[in-house]
Amino acid sequence: MSSSQSYDILHACLITEFDVAPERVRPDATLASLELDSLALVELSLLVEERIGVTVADIRPDGTLGELAAFADAGLAAGALS
Repeated sequence: MSSSQSYDILHACLITEFDVAPERVRPDATLASLELDSLALVELSLLVEERIGVTVADIRPDGTLGELAAFADAGLAAGALS
C-alpha cells in the first residue's frame, strides 16, 4: 500500500500527539492495538477533522489505520468533487 497524505498526517499525529512508537504505526495496525482508549479515539477524530478536513463520526477501535486513512481520502475526494 502506498502512502497517502491522510495516512501521513495520521501517522504523524499518532506519534507526536499520542506518543505511539513509530514502529507500531502501520496501515494494518488496529487503533485498539495502538492502545487508544475511547477518549483518545474522540481526540483522534477531532484531529482528523482539524488537520485533514474530514469529519469522522465513528472511529472504531477494531478499525485499522489504513482503513481510517482510506476513509479520510474518500472524504477528501468527495469534497473535491462537490
